[in-house]
Amino acid sequence: MAIDEPRDQRRAENPGPSPDGPAAQPVTDPSSGGADPAASPGARLTAARVAAGMSVDEVSARTRIRATLIRQMEADDFAAVGGAVYARGHIRGIARALGADPEPIVAAFAVAQPAGAPPSLRAPTNSFDPLRHGATSGSSRRWGTAMVVAAVVFCVVLVFTLLRPGPSHGRPGATSSSRSPVAAAPARPAPAPTTPAPTEVSLRLQAVGAPSWLQVSDDSNKVLYQQILTQGASQTLTAKAMRVRIGNAGAMSLNCNGHDLGSLGGPGQVVTVQLGLGDAGACKVEGGPASAGPAR
Repeated sequence: MAIDEPRDQRRAENPGPSPDGPAAQPVTDPSSGGADPAASPGARLTAARVAAGMSVDEVSARTRIRATLIRQMEADDFAAVGGAVYARGHIRGIARALGADPEPIVAAFAVAQPAGAPPSLRAPTNSFDPLRHGATSGSSRRWGTAMVVAAVVFCVVLVFTLLRPGPSHGRPGATSSSRSPVAAAPARPAPAPTTPAPTEVSLRLQAVGAPSWLQVSDDSNKVLYQQILTQGASQTLTAKAMRVRIGNAGAMSLNCNGHDLGSLGGPGQVVTVQLGLGDAGACKVEGGPASAGPAR
């Protein structure tokens, strides 16, 4: 007859169902790499990487994210990421490189942020994701506004420069044409300088056809010139009045105060004349041929 084993021992070896049912087993999310759904975002990233069989350096090479930053994120240290927007972008980039769904990890990151954290550290509900929509942000919008303002200022300066008068406008030394569009009036000719009337008789005698004997005296009967003037020679004399005696009048040409008197007689003719001042300084001639024949 078998001896019954103690009831408590049989119960310990073959435990029956507990009143609460079978023991609860942790349920994992396949898309998170086998991490606990209640795990932190860093733990989810680590689990996804281990499930993908990749090292941190391999993930860094695929995502172009520094390995140091990936390790910090796996340790739930997102302070060096630069804010929630960049953290979400990095999480999505790493998850896609590992073949995992990024949205559960992003949601875990949003839940893990403290309620009182500043907006730059909390994950906003409708924040802009630079990896999903591009690199536009508030700072880029401000930069675009500044560029528009700079372009407007440049256009205003350019128009002002084009419409501004030239540098010579209104300055001393500028020509009349640059100061006023009205054409300058034609300059009046300068009056000719007036020559004062001569106060003396200036007589020029020249032997043009042949030699001639001459005798010239002034108004006081002083002999100024007396000799034979050879052909081609000339003589100029000045006095208030003159008495001129020419031995061969046809060979002599006379000019008195700039006026040509020509010959006062014919060849071989003796002529005696008186020369004085007339009206407006002209020469006044008195007398004429005295006799014909050779001069004495």
